[in-house]
Amino acid sequence: MLKSSPILIVTIVLHNLIVPKAIAEFEQSSYDKTRLHIIGVGAKEFLVGGWFETITRLTQDVSTLPKPKSIHLDFGCGGMVIERTKEIVGSQCKTLMWWSALVVSLPIHISDYDFTAIAQEIYDDESRRDGRTLEEIVHKVQLWGRSSNTPGRQICTITSATPTVLPKFCDGYIVATHPTLEPIGVPHCHEFYKKRGQEFFAVGPQLNELCWADEPVAPSNQRVKSFLDTAVKQYGPKSVLYISFGSFFFPIAQPHMVDALIETLMKLDQPFPFIFSLGGQLASLPAELIQRVNESGKGLICDFWVEQRAILQSGAVGWFLTHGGFNSVGESLTQGIPLIVWSCAAEQPINAAFLSASANPVAIELFQIRTGPHIGPSLHTDIKITGTVEDAVEEFKSVFTDARGARGATLRANAAEMASMLRVERTGDSLKELDRLIDF
Repeated sequence: MLKSSPILIVTIVLHNLIVPKAIAEFEQSSYDKTRLHIIGVGAKEFLVGGWFETITRLTQDVSTLPKPKSIHLDFGCGGMVIERTKEIVGSQCKTLMWWSALVVSLPIHISDYDFTAIAQEIYDDESRRDGRTLEEIVHKVQLWGRSSNTPGRQICTITSATPTVLPKFCDGYIVATHPTLEPIGVPHCHEFYKKRGQEFFAVGPQLNELCWADEPVAPSNQRVKSFLDTAVKQYGPKSVLYISFGSFFFPIAQPHMVDALIETLMKLDQPFPFIFSLGGQLASLPAELIQRVNESGKGLICDFWVEQRAILQSGAVGWFLTHGGFNSVGESLTQGIPLIVWSCAAEQPINAAFLSASANPVAIELFQIRTGPHIGPSLHTDIKITGTVEDAVEEFKSVFTDARGARGATLRANAAEMASMLRVERTGDSLKELDRLIDF
């Protein structure tokens, strides 16, 4: 946005815990530092109060920064602050919601329906209550299955909608996707929100400039670089499996499944060298397991921060086993690397479903790692989901075989084509959408 408009000034308000990471990320890019400002707010346990104080100051003449023309609220916390924020900034300042996931799930995950009121109505009617508690009814009302009219629903699993006032009060939506990724979802949502009188900006994946670089940046960590170089010499380019569950997720309720994944990789007849990043806040593995894997030469478990972009750009990685978060998906697909998706929460199951079951799939979805109500019958009638370690191990073996066979070759070709199209659209329609957003 800063490159598109020489007069645009951007102020980013973040929790103080995140500010150092944001600064480190921006330092890797070139931009006009006089037009980008980062403000940290909130104590360790408190955020909202800091936001209201900051936005009030920014709208007053005492601020050294210009009054905001538009405010972009993250979907995670925007619902808690939007009503009072609009009162503070007035009607001349537009409020938009930022959605960093496949847009086809947006109308379901972020909904202005009052599920509590709907559930209360059912609960008050004894004939409809059917012996259930109010909490059970709320949960059932929020579940999304075959009844949704969202395009592509036939390939999605049951998920849960989140009631929030954000869709009711925001003036529009900014989504980090594009028709290249979602040829059905983006046009559908554009019309859906147009009928609601809201703007819709599909600006495409918003990634660090290094993700688009023609010349890859080598990993600075010598252990990582040495492992990748050795794998290429022994097994060839694109022979490595990279594993990461992102910054905020990890299968903490399934340590036995993670152990099974690692043991399966260690015992494969055809070696599949792997790097497992434990950079997330919840990620951990037993020290003895890390030592055993790292001494084997078959894998490298990194209980330290790694440069994911550099690893994916190295030319050694052929597959990315991920939780399916949108940043990881974007970083992988811009490099033409297909995915193996072990979804954990939020919109990740929908990402997994669409990326693996579209007309030109770029991912393989794991099923036997599911827990709770997601075990059992599913829309995939050819798969019996048991959630047992034994069946998960068999699925791991099958997926790793497929990844290096004909199915894998098809997905790799699809991912390479996707990377090419994303690069074209970055300076095409996505840039036009950014310009339209700037002028809004």
